Amino acid sequence: MNVSWDLLDLDPETDDLDAREVAAMLAYRSRYSTATVFRTIRQLTERATAAWDHTTGLSIGYPPPALHSRPRILHPDADPVAAFSDLLRREVTARPLSTDGCAVELSGGMDSSMTALALAETVGPVRTAALMLGGDVGDQQHRRRCEISARARLGPDLTVPVAEFGPFHPTGPRANGRPTSPTDGTYAEAMNELYSRLSAAGARWVFTGVGGDELCFQRPEERVLTGDPWNLHPVPDHLGPRARDALLHIEDDLAPASVLHASTLLALAVHSATAMRHGLWPISPLAAPLVLRFSESLPLEWRRGKRLMRLRLEQAGYSREVVHPPLRENFAVTCEAAMLQDGLPLLCQWLPGSILTLQGLLDPVELSTECATVATTGQGASELYRPLALEAALRSLAILAATP
Repeated sequence: MNVSWDLLDLDPETDDLDAREVAAMLAYRSRYSTATVFRTIRQLTERATAAWDHTTGLSIGYPPPALHSRPRILHPDADPVAAFSDLLRREVTARPLSTDGCAVELSGGMDSSMTALALAETVGPVRTAALMLGGDVGDQQHRRRCEISARARLGPDLTVPVAEFGPFHPTGPRANGRPTSPTDGTYAEAMNELYSRLSAAGARWVFTGVGGDELCFQRPEERVLTGDPWNLHPVPDHLGPRARDALLHIEDDLAPASVLHASTLLALAVHSATAMRHGLWPISPLAAPLVLRFSESLPLEWRRGKRLMRLRLEQAGYSREVVHPPLRENFAVTCEAAMLQDGLPLLCQWLPGSILTLQGLLDPVELSTECATVATTGQGASELYRPLALEAALRSLAILAATP
């Protein structure tokens, strides 16, 4: 039995794909289980155990489902912001750290800001790093990051313009067939560049804001009260017949409820592998069981809209632009532009001999039609990202397997 934290170490077989896992990935339906897109590779979920013998092969034992907290009524003199801040400081200082060896990903968003403030208050002026947006949104991001860094007295800054290292950039590994994992993130090219520079600068630990969204999670019954919608992506029309059949069993064979939200664990898996390939140890204080338990216990009004985090910044004296940025900062525009310029031509080039279409997981006619529509209208290119990303990973691994 071969074991590794990096899927690329395990010799994936691209001709033996798990249709259900591929369908889930292509349909934006995340599954938390021991399965991967490769039938011969399993992943160990949290608290699970794996055993191997020559008679029965691999067996995985699941733990009991984890229990989660319910919202409670706050004591009249309770101070959730102070308690939250103290928890984060304790998570940061749970391990020996040095200022020079630490870096924090400070995008300027709520989650990364919480991590950065906790580091500044405990470890000191650590290095900051970020992928930078362009245009007016990028200008706002720059101002907000500068204010956070100055007020918190953080250390030197390292940034990478995300547009210069967008998805499938011609100089990047995915466009050139170098080995990539199906679980690599959307902005793998930019993150690899950022982590490479951090490692060269002497960083050993990289702190992230992963897990912050889940701290403000609304339960189904709470969404009924607030009217806040679920952001469920529609199933794409370009799924092939084998993938559509597999989607009928998307809820089968899942791992039991985890201590952290499954979405947090999946995000950590993506983030951590990329960092560790560059010799960086990722630490995510917001993705800690005690922090989640505390947040789950808070009444809805403290979680909705990340009020807890915004009050933390407000009480620390930050401007309204930092606490309530008027422009939404995300990479959606970057992904759309990169897919239109670099991704679409690559997908059109690979489509005739696509591994996914040959295995009935993508519909080549529908996907060709979508490509033509995007080329004509210049819109909707990001909808083609997932089929291209998975195809690129599979092609790179097939080339690797065929190399003597």
